[in-house]
Amino acid sequence: MEPGASHQIIRVDADLELRPVRLEHAPALYAAIDRNRQRLRQWLPWVGLDYGIDDVYRFIAEREEEHRMRTALATTIWSEGSLCGSIGLHKINPLHRSTSIGYWIDGAYEGRGIILRACRAMVTEGFGNYDLHRIEIRCATGNRRSYAIPRKLGFVEEGILRDAEWLYDHWVDLRVFSMLEQDWIQKNSE
Repeated sequence: MEPGASHQIIRVDADLELRPVRLEHAPALYAAIDRNRQRLRQWLPWVGLDYGIDDVYRFIAEREEEHRMRTALATTIWSEGSLCGSIGLHKINPLHRSTSIGYWIDGAYEGRGIILRACRAMVTEGFGNYDLHRIEIRCATGNRRSYAIPRKLGFVEEGILRDAEWLYDHWVDLRVFSMLEQDWIQKNSE
């Protein structure tokens, strides 16, 4: 797709789709964040106690511009017609053709394989439609559920970044996982 082209819904399977964030998603997205605020704050530095609906609108407006420029892709995750989380390609480095993926899920939807399926679709999207060469996933070392995802998808664990993220009042170490385009193609052609 060329810059300025609108991005389409990514249909993962019969029950799951990834929809590029849009302003009309703001109330449902905020409600999911607010419902899960305490759980998400354990791992995500942007979910402060003062994070409000205006922050969601601002986030979406910024992401819509990135979509138009094809410099990132933020989507909401919809399971059986209900918004249940978010996943996206962070800001893309065009020189190195690389990015990272971030994701979260509403606690009511955990344990159903939704993030695993959504992440598989997002990696395929990144390599297939964004001409990426490398995709990373970074997870706090204590977030076992999150780092199980790249392991199940066959990402290579490259190591631990010490004190790599400030999480409200303390530093967090991050596990770094990567997937290269040729490895993803090979894994998915077997």
